[in-house]
Amino acid sequence: MYLGLDRVSSETQDQTEDRRIADILGDPRWFPERFDPRSGTIHYVASDRNTLASQTFLDGRWDRSNAERRAVSGNTALAYLSAEKPRPNFIWHTGFCGSSLLAKALDYPGRNLSLCEPQILADIANAKRMATMAPGFSERIPNLVLQLLARPFATGECVTLKPSPVANNLLREAAAFTSGPMLFLYSDCRSFLISIAKKGEEGHKYVRRMFVAMLADGHEQAQWPPGKVLSLTDLEMATVVWHMHIGEILRHCAALGPARAVSLDCDAFLTKPVECLRKLDAFFSLDLGVEYPAQAAAGPLFRRNAKTPEVPFDADKRRDEHSRTAQSLGPDLDRIVAQSYDLCRTTPRGMPLPDPLVALDKTYF
Repeated sequence: MYLGLDRVSSETQDQTEDRRIADILGDPRWFPERFDPRSGTIHYVASDRNTLASQTFLDGRWDRSNAERRAVSGNTALAYLSAEKPRPNFIWHTGFCGSSLLAKALDYPGRNLSLCEPQILADIANAKRMATMAPGFSERIPNLVLQLLARPFATGECVTLKPSPVANNLLREAAAFTSGPMLFLYSDCRSFLISIAKKGEEGHKYVRRMFVAMLADGHEQAQWPPGKVLSLTDLEMATVVWHMHIGEILRHCAALGPARAVSLDCDAFLTKPVECLRKLDAFFSLDLGVEYPAQAAAGPLFRRNAKTPEVPFDADKRRDEHSRTAQSLGPDLDRIVAQSYDLCRTTPRGMPLPDPLVALDKTYF
């Protein structure tokens, strides 16, 4: 347990309230679901390990309407921060890269709990962007939330966090306040564009919302004149968002180094799932067992859509869908990708991220 619950002040006046807070912060069944930056309150929902692990997204799409809830002031909870850094694993990603499948494949009761896209991390990321937390307070709240999310349900069980791409701006805080390894999972620019095109209007709205959110993260695109931004089509905007994701990750790669952070092209994961799972097991220190990677890759997870489990899906079907979408886009596809590298010149034109976990014979732009 990482929270310093033995540091309860002897000067606390309300012993009952103090015990209530200690019970919430010390019990992983009280899952931190939301952060309200205006009041500084962290909201908790009662849950259990299997429920948390079964959710594709721990955000508004997770139905917890009948669950018990609690709330604790962030300022109050900060008194329980531990000086010891937690060691969650991280799967940071660009989106549309098999991250949900990978996180689910690594979930193993007693060995590793995968938490997929907790809403509270998006709340903290957006609060950081909007500077809605008081001076000197902002860095301590991410520290607290990461300690809360890292609480295991069983002794010796690891926790792997897969933040939403909108929370990629918390990479600096995660690197500073935790000690665990990090995976940077990505799709290449062309594949990302195809995935957005497949989603139609929903995809177009997604990339524009993402672009607006990330403008506050210090990217070069924030300096573009409005006319340049407004001239971009939806698909052109999609490629720019991909470059911004890569740019955010590249800021931290050199400082973290290969001992703590590695990258993975989603095509390598989908074509070599057993090798990727085996190497991630070792990199994340999960101890899943020698036979587990092959068993997981041959199991039902890899035969259905990770986001909608009732829909059959696998790597071959993904390739077929991407091929059909690419054909429908015609020459515009490669033109838009090439143009994006002219617009975003800091992105490497070869492999976009260093230190690959698994090598892949692939030609990038």
